[in-house]
Amino acid sequence: MALILLTNDDGFGAPGLCALETAFANEGEVWIVAPATGMSACGRAVNLHRPLRIVENANRRLSVDGTPTDCVLLACRRLLPRIPDVVVSGINDGFNIGEDLDYSGTVAGALEGALQGAACPVAVSIAYGSKDEALAWAARATVSLVRQLRDRPLPPRVALNLNFPGKITTRLRFTRQGDFLGTGTVEARTDPRGRDYFWIGQRPHQENPPPDSDRGALSDGCISATLVALDRTYRGSFSRPEPTGTGLEFE
Repeated sequence: MALILLTNDDGFGAPGLCALETAFANEGEVWIVAPATGMSACGRAVNLHRPLRIVENANRRLSVDGTPTDCVLLACRRLLPRIPDVVVSGINDGFNIGEDLDYSGTVAGALEGALQGAACPVAVSIAYGSKDEALAWAARATVSLVRQLRDRPLPPRVALNLNFPGKITTRLRFTRQGDFLGTGTVEARTDPRGRDYFWIGQRPHQENPPPDSDRGALSDGCISATLVALDRTYRGSFSRPEPTGTGLEFE
């Protein structure tokens, strides 16, 4: 029987996580280990300087006062009987595409699954504010893909990042990570007591993104499927600096 771990970054009881729980109910032994509260945009943060506390809400349904990475690490190393076969993180309320992958707690949960040795780590996101029917469809489609991936395992230390449009579709496109056009906005405001505060805003995006990118697929009404890796090494060419004057010996 497959051992399946579900987590997210929207918090225990979020609609997307509930949709996954329903869809995976008959796929194996399902555990939910998820943050007790919303942890959006926490990236791959882990808590190293305070204890993690767990609440068992039901059998194999646990909330943790930590990040998605905390949850997956804790589940794999302490709570589950073994490393899970499948780790699914989501369904996030809002896309995780482009450079947002670096900020995403949802993607972080899947990548931690890959790091811990799960054969099938998947992150799932959907257009912000999607209706329940679209969530249910995305969850069922994720189950279908996971069934396929269990027979065709992902490469080691690699996760699949799925993004669903808000409208139900059967069109899926394998894509690359796309790009944003800028670094985002920071809006300055003043509170009633005259103190400054700030809101970090969204980054602009391309109006006509390349069709092979994650945003391009979503703009065309397709599901985007992108393989993301833990290895962050840049393997392209670049002009290396010279050792002269650095006091260093280059090898």
